[in-house]
Amino acid sequence: MTTPFGGSFGRGLLLDDGDLVLDGGRLREVEGGANLSQALTLRVLTPFGSDPFDTGYGLDIGAAFTRPNTVTGVKQLVQLNLVRTLGADPRVRDIRRVVFADDPELTAADPALAAAAEDARRRRVLTALVDLDTVAGDPLTMTLDVGV
Repeated sequence: MTTPFGGSFGRGLLLDDGDLVLDGGRLREVEGGANLSQALTLRVLTPFGSDPFDTGYGLDIGAAFTRPNTVTGVKQLVQLNLVRTLGADPRVRDIRRVVFADDPELTAADPALAAAAEDARRRRVLTALVDLDTVAGDPLTMTLDVGV
């Protein structure tokens, strides 16, 4: 299947913890699935409405963390906004699942995940596991930290 991005999901500049990567004095590039994964991560890390050129870009979680709510309510708001944010990328066809790392089914199956989820909770971060399908039909699984 041919995608509008030439099948490679585009090309961009590689970022390492938000910094551009130099290789022999040249900017290093990223392409394909790695570019898509990086672009989706940047979309989630960008506060909604903060891009003056695209005010509909970014993740809108302000209400989840600034208004009184239960833990379940916060997770539901974050989950809905992750689906909206990731689904807005034209390279994403479907968001199949968004679960959090502290989900009892996941932590029962993986004790290391339970420890990591507890650490994230202390840091006031929700770790989301997202399964999605690309427009090329390729599955992609991402781990995203969302928090204050």
